[in-house]
Amino acid sequence: MKTKFLKTSSVMLFMLFTVSAIISCSKEDTAEPIPPVPTCEMIKVSGKIDKPTVWEPGFVYVIEGSDLRIESVLTIKPGVIVKVKNARIGVYENGKILAEGTSEKRIIFTSLADDRYCGDTNGDLLATKPEKGDWVSINLSGTVGSVFKYVDIFYAGQSSGGTNRAVDIAWSQSASFTFDHCRIAHTMDGPRSDSQAFYGSSAMVDDKVSKFTNNALYDNGKPIYFNAFYTLDPSNVFHNPEKPSEKNKHNGIYLYGTVKDKSVAWNIKEVPYVVNQYFQVANASTINIGPNVTVKFMSSSAGLHRNAPQNIILNPTAVLTSYKDDKQGGDTNADGNITVPTKGDWTGFRNAYGGSPSWQQGPNILYAAN
Repeated sequence: MKTKFLKTSSVMLFMLFTVSAIISCSKEDTAEPIPPVPTCEMIKVSGKIDKPTVWEPGFVYVIEGSDLRIESVLTIKPGVIVKVKNARIGVYENGKILAEGTSEKRIIFTSLADDRYCGDTNGDLLATKPEKGDWVSINLSGTVGSVFKYVDIFYAGQSSGGTNRAVDIAWSQSASFTFDHCRIAHTMDGPRSDSQAFYGSSAMVDDKVSKFTNNALYDNGKPIYFNAFYTLDPSNVFHNPEKPSEKNKHNGIYLYGTVKDKSVAWNIKEVPYVVNQYFQVANASTINIGPNVTVKFMSSSAGLHRNAPQNIILNPTAVLTSYKDDKQGGDTNADGNITVPTKGDWTGFRNAYGGSPSWQQGPNILYAAN
């Protein structure tokens, strides 16, 4: 018996066809025709999913104009294509997404105008092309256990409440999810400081609960944001694996918040860690800043403060510097040569133990006020 597919308040199923080649208008035009892209039957999805549902390969699932609300388990099989326009995919209480693709059959979330997957779904031939911000985001809120493996999330980041994100984690406590071998790219860059392609929020604290491994983030504004005491796995990269020169506009790991009695390793070397707070590290907390790691501070009020020798362990080859310092970790603020680093761009590294408080000095502590 053939599996029944999703039933929602609006479901339409029909076959689409694509143009197999572009006709040359000139005898001198020797360009190769665009190869045909296999088409898929389309299922339009809207409303909410409130019972266990399976999306099968061979179809393109279209979410257009209104948000999809997931309140049960949505299982997405390898090879499924999901196209979205002007909408958000929201996962709420009792809901989760289980999207487990494979290296040969990735699962794709992309723009409705993206003809690379399942052909010309919007039926406009070459009139439109995918753009950053064509759809909003995948929002994980009030749920646990969503899984994304071998999943691509392209062309999201349409402004919502003033922020631009592709994946938005909205937990108020430790966030439980898995993202593994995913690609998050072409996200709209927003002006607000809390606009990041992957917004892990302050709830992304424990790397055994919030699992983020083997992922690639590229062609975004700010790629990722999470709690300062979350240890990001070094298997993640901040460039296009197929085109290493394609990176992010503000290529860095953006940090927020403090958690007591916890240890973290800042050990990514490809991009700098970016701090916009004054971190007072005390009690049993430890920040271990590894070899050849760069940490940049965004404002004159940002800095580090330790109350015991073990609170902040700074490798001799690590660099603490200004957000404007392009020589260390690249042009993270993406302004070319408009700004240059100067003394006082950030507060400094303060020791507050063993007698009188003092400011840490050294050849790798650059442009601090103290």
